[in-house]
Amino acid sequence: MTEKMKHEEGFEFQAEIKKLLNILSHSLYTHKEVFLRELISNASDALTKIRYYSLTNPDYEGKDLPLEININVDEKSKILTISDTGIGMTKDEIIQNVGTIAKSGSLDFIANLSEQAKKDSNIIGQFGVGFYSVFMVADEVRIRTKSYKKDEPAFEWHSDGTGKYFLNPIEKERRGTDIVVHLKDDEKEYTEKSRIQSIIKKYSNFVSFPIMVCGERANQITAIWKEPKKNITEEQYNEFYKFISNTEDIPLFRLHTSAEAPIQFSSIVYCPSTNYETYGFKKLEHGLQLYSNKILIQSDCKLLLPEYLRFVRGVVDSADIPLNISRETFQDNRIIHKMKSILVKQIITLLQDLAKNEKEKYETFWRQFGRILKEGVHFDFENRDQLSHLLRFNSSTCTDASGLISLKEYIDRMKPEQKEIYYITAVNRETIEKSPYLEIFRKKDVEVLYLTDPNDEFILSGLHEFEKKPIRSADQANLDLLKDTEKKIVDTSEEPQNYEAIFKHLLKTIKVTLADKVIDVKESNRLVDSPCCLVNPDGVPSVHVQKLIQMVDGNYKISKKIMEINRKNRMIQNLARMNENPSYQLLIEKMVQQLFENALMQDGVVFDPTAMVPRLNELMEELTKAVLGEGKRIII
Repeated sequence: MTEKMKHEEGFEFQAEIKKLLNILSHSLYTHKEVFLRELISNASDALTKIRYYSLTNPDYEGKDLPLEININVDEKSKILTISDTGIGMTKDEIIQNVGTIAKSGSLDFIANLSEQAKKDSNIIGQFGVGFYSVFMVADEVRIRTKSYKKDEPAFEWHSDGTGKYFLNPIEKERRGTDIVVHLKDDEKEYTEKSRIQSIIKKYSNFVSFPIMVCGERANQITAIWKEPKKNITEEQYNEFYKFISNTEDIPLFRLHTSAEAPIQFSSIVYCPSTNYETYGFKKLEHGLQLYSNKILIQSDCKLLLPEYLRFVRGVVDSADIPLNISRETFQDNRIIHKMKSILVKQIITLLQDLAKNEKEKYETFWRQFGRILKEGVHFDFENRDQLSHLLRFNSSTCTDASGLISLKEYIDRMKPEQKEIYYITAVNRETIEKSPYLEIFRKKDVEVLYLTDPNDEFILSGLHEFEKKPIRSADQANLDLLKDTEKKIVDTSEEPQNYEAIFKHLLKTIKVTLADKVIDVKESNRLVDSPCCLVNPDGVPSVHVQKLIQMVDGNYKISKKIMEINRKNRMIQNLARMNENPSYQLLIEKMVQQLFENALMQDGVVFDPTAMVPRLNELMEELTKAVLGEGKRIII
């Protein structure tokens, strides 16, 4: 019997660990590489502890050793070794830290792990059992460790993960811990230098201590979110953004913050300079990188920001988050929800400051990401008021389609007697400018918001009001603007004789002709030049919103409208006189049908083009007859 065997002691694993090791050895994981992250994290913790200890205690083992992690591979022997110069362990600490699961909830954890084994390897480490993940890839593991405490002997721990472990004293000169991993036959990839480096880059790139792989440093990037802002240059911020976003772009702006209470976390978030959704690419995948003490937990933590901030890129680091918390646990994690609330408010405040103090830069941001941000007004009730101040629109006072104003600017320019905010929706500014709904607004010199994004109307109709001013569509029937306009735009001196009576007769004729197509027909007090228009009763969305609904629901029918007739229009006056002659009735019905469909087309709706074209041809035939004197005179 050798001297070593005489001093070797055998121990039984705690029952929970036996079950855990059995699960790890026989379950299929999709991300076995996490074992290396766990071992590096443990090594980093050990180095952090000795660094803090050294600040107040000048006398300890190996005080001149550099604080670093070394990883070496032996491809031939299939051995991976992770060494650190950290605080090390005594014999009792090995038994306590490696032989038992001391933390509460371990049994629940193991039960959960058993259920999740084939679904989510990220649950490894949730209760401080990250070390045991090494048995996913190892036949045997040896831990060689020497404590920082002077005169404490070094020990070796080894196990094949089947239920027992062994301890024996060894000779070890340097303080710290070496973990020697004897890899399984099918896990040889973890002896490849490039594979080890890629795992470190993915999970452990921001560890504070050097990680040397076969003598070459693998972690080159500084975790600048942990550094004071005054110590970081603009170039460093931009280079870090390029690293995390995998792009060469310069961000539009950034936010570097830290919070101490009620939870502690640090973060740097960036706004990209380009929104690729606008170029026809798929919807942006969002999610911040979440770290715990500079160790990556999730590269796409979508729960940290709402969907309407999906364009934001960056990192968040909190020591309050357990390393490797499972995705299922994220959903109900109080700390995650609190960090989300703080981050959202910080980003909104930054955007508000930008909109106030750097208007040009904010408008650049809005043109790229405004369409995404405005989703928050609809979905984020808690922050709706603040987000509504960030909305920007084109309007009738802008010189071209590129002009932008806020709702606050609109209100500040309102006339004293104006009580409502008005908007109009169409596919582009050119179409809006030709709309008959604008005629009364031009006459009264009242500003109208131009909505060319169909989603804008959902947003504004959802707001209902802004600073206690109701928001109304220009095509609504009962606008406050119209209350004092009745008869005022009509110059009766230019009307035909006895026009009041024949105009009312025409309204009745139109109502009968379109009985199945409109709710009502009445005189308009909003039109100045156009012969007619179709307006929505109160509570009915605009035709543009209805068309969006129809795209989703093919059975949805466009609602009937109220038809308004402009008594001052020359064609309407002619039509009213023709209506007094019974011989023109068939022609009048065709003209009324065409007026109705013309109004629909101005709203972007065409119900039945196959009926419209023959009708137009018949009307043009009647016109040519009249011009040539072959028919009755129809132009009065």
